[in-house]
Amino acid sequence: MKYLTIIALILSFNSFANVFEKINCDSYEPTKYLNKTVLKGTVKSEVTEVGVKEFLESTQNDSKPRIWKLELLDRATGKYKKSFPRSSPYSDEQTAIEHQIIQPHVVIHLGKKSITGSNNGEFGGELLLIDENDKITLIKRMNVEDIFEMPFGLVVTSGLAHLSWNYGDIHFINSDFEIEKLYSLVGMPVSTWHLESGALLINSYPSGSQVLTKNGYMKRVQCIANKAKYN
Repeated sequence: MKYLTIIALILSFNSFANVFEKINCDSYEPTKYLNKTVLKGTVKSEVTEVGVKEFLESTQNDSKPRIWKLELLDRATGKYKKSFPRSSPYSDEQTAIEHQIIQPHVVIHLGKKSITGSNNGEFGGELLLIDENDKITLIKRMNVEDIFEMPFGLVVTSGLAHLSWNYGDIHFINSDFEIEKLYSLVGMPVSTWHLESGALLINSYPSGSQVLTKNGYMKRVQCIANKAKYN
């Protein structure tokens, strides 16, 4: 009976695996994305106790008070400075200002506007809009993997695999640059690209692939050929 149970489980697993459509997954082709720039994402930080009072006063004078500021440093690469208050590492019970110079790893150019995505692992990431006047607006805090254009609009893949966490999502950005979740992924996305059909292939950690069709539907697939995103 024990062996029959094991055989039944194996047959059940094989049957479940065959549910996934087998496809040729092609490979990532940078030449398909002429309006996208892919860079090495970096974060450099500096903490100072100088100018704390002035910084806090300036954030309260904004039309929408907030505790952080974003300043564009390089439009072509999307590099920006993010400043925010934090506890001082130099003295107890004192406030300091941390300035982070952030280089997003992906920038997609949309006419006079751009969208950037950063991913700093367990420390978070950001999806930002840069308008024609170089103003930066936070769209959503997320660990961005990549940004793509689909027939129905822009989509963003994001997620995190850290300790016991392993999750991924795909979001839709509408024409007003508002974001909404479309689907959960089987894990953190590690590589994404368009197939010849125009559908979007998403490969997740540690394994598992899904396809977002041109009509916005999601399905599980099994790759016959699944090459790395970057050679």
